[in-house]
Amino acid sequence: MSDYKELIGNRIKAARTLKGLTQDNLAERLDVSTSCISRYETGVSIASVATLIRISQILDVGIEYLLYDYTSKHSVFDPLTSEICMRIQPMPDNYKKHILSIAESLAENFPVS
Repeated sequence: MSDYKELIGNRIKAARTLKGLTQDNLAERLDVSTSCISRYETGVSIASVATLIRISQILDVGIEYLLYDYTSKHSVFDPLTSEICMRIQPMPDNYKKHILSIAESLAENFPVS
């Protein structure tokens, strides 16, 4: 079960990169060393719950995104949907409306059963 650290680390790295932050930037905002961030992202170590909450706040992602595989299996979003939402969230509303229009068009061709 040690791979959970790597999965969480990968999500931290993805969210940090999407946010345009370096490991140094995130480390500074968390008041930890850059090597600490590297250990989190590579799965060598795992942050405390309090630190994970702070990371999620800094990176503008829900804690459930970082912990997805370890939260309720009845979660609203699967990992891919969470990734899509994370990428769309910072976009302006007119972009979001365009993406919604595309999604609606695609849904017409592939109805959910």
